[in-house]
Amino acid sequence: MQKIKSGLVALTVGIVLLTALDWAASAATGRAFILGAWNQADHTTTLKNTGSGAALTLKSKGAALKVSNGKRIAKLNADKLDGLTGAEYKKNRNTIYAWSVAQHTGGFTQAIPAQQPGSYLITFNVQMTGAAGDPGNPNVINCRIIQSGLSGTVVFTKAVLADTQVTSVGTPPALNGTSPLTIVAGDSLALDCTMTRNNQQWSTTQYQPVLVNLLRTDGTDLYVAPLGRQATLSKSVS
Repeated sequence: MQKIKSGLVALTVGIVLLTALDWAASAATGRAFILGAWNQADHTTTLKNTGSGAALTLKSKGAALKVSNGKRIAKLNADKLDGLTGAEYKKNRNTIYAWSVAQHTGGFTQAIPAQQPGSYLITFNVQMTGAAGDPGNPNVINCRIIQSGLSGTVVFTKAVLADTQVTSVGTPPALNGTSPLTIVAGDSLALDCTMTRNNQQWSTTQYQPVLVNLLRTDGTDLYVAPLGRQATLSKSVS
C-alpha cells in the first residue's frame, strides 16, 4: 500500500510539473495559432526559420496573403507586381528602331516589330535625301503610322496615326509625326510613306536614318471634352 501511495504522489507531482512547464512555455511563446479561426495578439508575431528555407509558406486557391490597409511594407521583395517582373518593368520603356536607306525608289511600307499590349506614344522621323521636287513638279510626300488589328484570321486597318504631308521643292523632304497609341493582342504596326514622284530615288544620311520611337506610357489617364468645355476622365489605361 505504501508503494502505491508513493507512486500516486510521484504521478501527481509529475502532472503538476508538466502543467507548470506547459504554462511556462505558453507564457514564453504565446498562445497556440488556431487554424481556420480568429487569432489575436498584443505583440508582433515573429516566425524564424533557423534553416535555409522560407519562414512561412502560404497555399490557397485564392490570394495567398491579404493585408488590412494600404500602408507601405518595408523591405518587401516581390517576384511580380501586377503580373510583371521587375525586369519587365525596367525594360523597353522607350524603344527606338532605325533603318538606313540607300537608293530606294518611291514610297515604302516598313513593318515595325510586334509590341507588348499597352499604351504608347509613337513618333516617326523621315528625311529623304534626293527626293526633292522642283517648282514645275513638286514632290508631295505623305507619311503615317498604320495600326492593323486581327479579327479571327482577317487583318484590318484599325487606325491611321500621325498622318503628315510635305510638299517638297528644292530641299530634301523631312517628315515627322507623333500620336498616342493603344496596342492590344494581335495588333501590328507599320510606317507607310507615299510620294507623287514615285520613280524618284532617295537615301538617308549616316546620322539621319528613318526612325520610329515607341515610348511606353502605361498608367495614362485620358481626359476628353468638346472644344471649350472642361475635360473629364474618359479612360484610365494601366
